[in-house]
Amino acid sequence: MDLKRIAGLDLAAYSEVFERDFSARTAKAVQGRALLDQRAAAGSLLGGNLISTARGMTRQDRRDVNSSVRYAQWYASQERNRETDAQGWFSLFAVVLWDMGWEVDEQRVVEQSYNNFSGRVSQAYLNKIAAVNSQMAKVTKDMFEALSVNSSMLRSLSTESRRGREFAIAPAEYDEQGRLSLDLNDFSLKARSQRENFLFWDWNEGDVTLTHRAASFTLNRVKFEKVRTQLSDRLGRIADAIFEFYQERL
Repeated sequence: MDLKRIAGLDLAAYSEVFERDFSARTAKAVQGRALLDQRAAAGSLLGGNLISTARGMTRQDRRDVNSSVRYAQWYASQERNRETDAQGWFSLFAVVLWDMGWEVDEQRVVEQSYNNFSGRVSQAYLNKIAAVNSQMAKVTKDMFEALSVNSSMLRSLSTESRRGREFAIAPAEYDEQGRLSLDLNDFSLKARSQRENFLFWDWNEGDVTLTHRAASFTLNRVKFEKVRTQLSDRLGRIADAIFEFYQERL
């Protein structure tokens, strides 16, 4: 799939509430990452978001990815209506990640709509990611397979995503320089019929539109350490849950 760039992200799009939650504090910076405490690849469900993490990621980095996505999702949903202002919601989600220390690659902020989409959404995504990252394509494929046979997780994803009208896939891994990276892929699926297994349904009825927005991030650990305590405090007050439903067998 060829993607075109979104005009840009408004890096001042959040309100004063964000500044209140993350007032400046002094914290000891932690650089690099532990080479011990590594785990298998895994997949988790947070609301309407699927998060996949590559083999070898430390427990702490996995928690940092999940915490960042949890807060950014919650915050964006307080300030924007995801259904009526999907681009604004996505932009704010990305901006909140950016302000927590996830540095966005603005050359890779993209949006594309596919009218008369046909086929399976899961396979369309795998085809896209396989072209640029075979490791994460395998992790995501295994996560999809685990999800497809987990009826309770499928039901939860369907409910939280409004049967595919608003969902995201976010793979995380270490890049070639050893930095923690996260790809945020936000999707909107509009069709005449609604399917609980929308991700794996073979859409061939016509009049189906799939919109894909994406942004890529790498973590500035020094900046993230300055908000870690406040982030943990805020997440303790948010009534949501994250479920790890897949873990690679080594």
